[in-house]
Amino acid sequence: MGKHIAHQRGFTLIELMFVVVIVGILAGIAYPSYMDQVRKGKRAKAQAFLMDLAQRQQNYLIVRRRYAVSLQELGFDDGAGSVALGSELQQLTGAYNVIGVDLGVSQGPPPSFDLALTPTSGSSQESDGTLCLSNTGIRWRHCGAASQTPW
Repeated sequence: MGKHIAHQRGFTLIELMFVVVIVGILAGIAYPSYMDQVRKGKRAKAQAFLMDLAQRQQNYLIVRRRYAVSLQELGFDDGAGSVALGSELQQLTGAYNVIGVDLGVSQGPPPSFDLALTPTSGSSQESDGTLCLSNTGIRWRHCGAASQTPW
């Protein structure tokens, strides 16, 4: 009877370290891209919110011959005089100051508005700057800053 040495099968420590390093490199590359896409998605939702507000302002002007000065007048009223937001806009409040959106209404003549939506301080959207939209259709990111760009 001879002695049989049992060979265990598996990965060596070096092989496991290589796998960990490769996963770390891939994560280091992928995570910033992922966060950039998340930020762009939130910005797109904020821009859609501003476009919705602009449409509501135009409808309000047609009916009442002036622009609304509050979100409640534009249909975001909970019935008790407070601002009511849907679940989609509630999620956006972590990134932008949705309830405090500046409607920038001037009753004219001619009446006009300049909507301004500021990012929440400390959020990932802070680097996006304020989003602006006027009744003439002009849309800006970082409005009022030297880095102002159209969106």
